[in-house]
Amino acid sequence: KSGKDSVVNLEKPPEKKEPFVIQQEGKFRNRWDCIIFCVVVFILITVPLRIGFDIRAWKPWLAPDYLTDLLLVVDIVICSMTTYEVDGEMVKDRKLIWQNYLKGLFFFDLASVLPLDFIWIWLPSYTPWLRANRLIRVIRFPYYFSQWEKVTSLKPSVIRIFKSTFVILGLAHVIGCGFFLVIIIEGMMDETNGNKDFTGTDNILDKPLASKYIRAFYWSFVTMTGYNNTNPHTQLETIFSIVVTMVGISLFATIIGTVGSLVTNLDSSALISGKKMDGINDYMKYKRIPQDLQNEVRNYYTYLWKSGKGLDKNKVLDDLPPYLKTKMSVILNSEIIKKVPLFQQCKDDTDFINEIVKCLKPRVCLPNSFIVRKGEVGNEMFFISRGELNVVSEDDKVVFTLKDGGFFGEIALLYDTKRTASIVARTYCDMFVLTKEDFKKVMKKFPVQSKGIKEIAKERFQSIVDAEKKKEEEKNADEQEREGENEASNAEQENGVRNEEESMDKKDEE
Repeated sequence: KSGKDSVVNLEKPPEKKEPFVIQQEGKFRNRWDCIIFCVVVFILITVPLRIGFDIRAWKPWLAPDYLTDLLLVVDIVICSMTTYEVDGEMVKDRKLIWQNYLKGLFFFDLASVLPLDFIWIWLPSYTPWLRANRLIRVIRFPYYFSQWEKVTSLKPSVIRIFKSTFVILGLAHVIGCGFFLVIIIEGMMDETNGNKDFTGTDNILDKPLASKYIRAFYWSFVTMTGYNNTNPHTQLETIFSIVVTMVGISLFATIIGTVGSLVTNLDSSALISGKKMDGINDYMKYKRIPQDLQNEVRNYYTYLWKSGKGLDKNKVLDDLPPYLKTKMSVILNSEIIKKVPLFQQCKDDTDFINEIVKCLKPRVCLPNSFIVRKGEVGNEMFFISRGELNVVSEDDKVVFTLKDGGFFGEIALLYDTKRTASIVARTYCDMFVLTKEDFKKVMKKFPVQSKGIKEIAKERFQSIVDAEKKKEEEKNADEQEREGENEASNAEQENGVRNEEESMDKKDEE
């Protein structure tokens, strides 16, 4: 060892770059899913239509067919790079992602893009049946709907109603196309123009495409519901009608029951509020509460439910773990806390702000109700989330209006002061309240921050005291001035009376 200090060069090993992957619920994947959903809907509409109505023209469909195929191939590549979740952990390893995709829908996706269209080169003519394998992609629909339930702000009931409607319309379209395919097959077999008893229309094969499709769509709907006014004659027609009726009745029975329960529960808060309001009305009627007070109570609860506050926020948040509960409260209320001058020095201290936010309690006030009255000893601070409050003078004149984001009563958290003005709710008001007890607990946890807050509070309190003294002095000065004016006017009146008496005495002497 040398006597000189040796310098050790500690170099960080080069960081391993994570492979490029696509987040499962990221913005890009969600938007891409929307595009592929539209592509699959297009396939679901066009492929059965071309097969069922025997549309053999291929040139008009060349561009859309190649575009959809290209998008489906790109979708396979994107799926092979999309992360997946296992026990709450997002897997980002490309090898594991690929293995998971192979075990899942890879072979179905691959089968859906096989270029069977080129087989028609060896066939006498083009047939739309060569694109039937694209319909395999329909099995992706449950995945798309489940993903949207996770990422959208819409109620799950709304998405499920849309999904049920989509299934009914999609199945009706496919069955309608199958209905016309049966007509074409029967026409080829017996060289007729369609059996009128089965189709319900004369010479249906000679009708325009729109008329054919409308008739087929109508038939599929009435047959699925069990109301079939057509009579099949051949075995193929009879078997097809039986299958469609069985599938339709089973599907409609399931979907109608599901949709009925979904519609009933679509506005679950309205059901809860209705039951609660019935109980409140019965109670007030039993106790013979005055009608004016009953109306006030009803107005209060009506506002609660309309503004979405009928559900107890604390109970909702209680189901969340502590860190999520804190995040929710901070996002909702942290900005209004940072606006308070009392907390200006601590606005960048997230721990302190979070602790304050946890202590806030919601409160709702009705119009024309007093929040505080002048002369009361305050022990709460108020934050206005929504609504307007009027600061009124002793003669009920509006001095100032507090609006969204406003606050008042911060000095009451540190000093036993009396309220300097009365504050009345002008509209329905949603507020948060911070009590003196809760604030003192926070101050104990953060002694360093409490010193700065106390200094600011002392200055503001002193300014309020000085302002009150100035008002008192001005008031006393005005009173003294009035007293002086009254004394002067009284002296003038006395002098006038004396002058009149003296003049009267002089007249009497004369």
